[in-house]
Amino acid sequence: MRIIALIVAGCLCAAASAQEPVRVTITTDPVPADVNLLHNPGFEEVGADGIPVYWEYNTAAPDHIAFERSGDAHSGENCWRVTSDSQAWSGYLQQPVALEPGKSYRAWTWLRLAGGRYMMLLRGSVNAAGQAPTHFDERSELISTRNHWMAPLYFDPAHLQGPPPDQWLLRPQDFTAPEGLTSIRVWLGSYFRVADMAFDDTYLGPATCTLTLRVEADRPLKMIRVNDLLRGPAVYQTDDLPADTMLHEVVVEDARIAAGYRVFYDLGDGPVEVWIDAN
Repeated sequence: MRIIALIVAGCLCAAASAQEPVRVTITTDPVPADVNLLHNPGFEEVGADGIPVYWEYNTAAPDHIAFERSGDAHSGENCWRVTSDSQAWSGYLQQPVALEPGKSYRAWTWLRLAGGRYMMLLRGSVNAAGQAPTHFDERSELISTRNHWMAPLYFDPAHLQGPPPDQWLLRPQDFTAPEGLTSIRVWLGSYFRVADMAFDDTYLGPATCTLTLRVEADRPLKMIRVNDLLRGPAVYQTDDLPADTMLHEVVVEDARIAAGYRVFYDLGDGPVEVWIDAN
């Protein structure tokens, strides 16, 4: 179990008036690092061949797809960069992972996308008893046109769209392993676009954890909500706290495991948002 704690000063409050500090603590059991099924998830270990240990390269066009270590990491010293100079080819990092049929999993990577089409592909073979083999194929994509091959000669770069090229984004994927699926390959890479992207702090493991939340304030709390770092249903929410509540503790079973959480609280001056990293 890992303790994640943060003290939030009044300057973070939505209202302009000064406020006393609020202490927010989250523990998760397990923590992602302890149950991550991916080896070398942050690409810190690199072999003598220049390839991240436990990972493989996959491309049919090594003259057009480049894989390289980059020091501009999300965390640690290294991340891994994939670039492509042609929209006719794709290139991936790959790693096999053993699964338990019927179990729910969550996968994610931190992604920096300067241009192109990113893909996380989860692929395997389903061999259920008494049934013909089928393919398991789950994927998540994100496209940026910022480095489109027709810019700037034909397209105005100001009109192209995509996330800020220097910003790390979290890209998760949830799935349940069907009966007969005992392993998959995780693919991370560029899918048929001129591309420039980097990966770091990847995860594939159990989809849920037990989350313990403690919020302590020097004034009564009006509301508390916990989300993971993405939009979606709240992991936990309460809007009917007793009027004199200055300490709120709760254990949430089967909470979504996450790379981090966003905690919202209100002391009567409007909601305040706190980001807590779980890595």
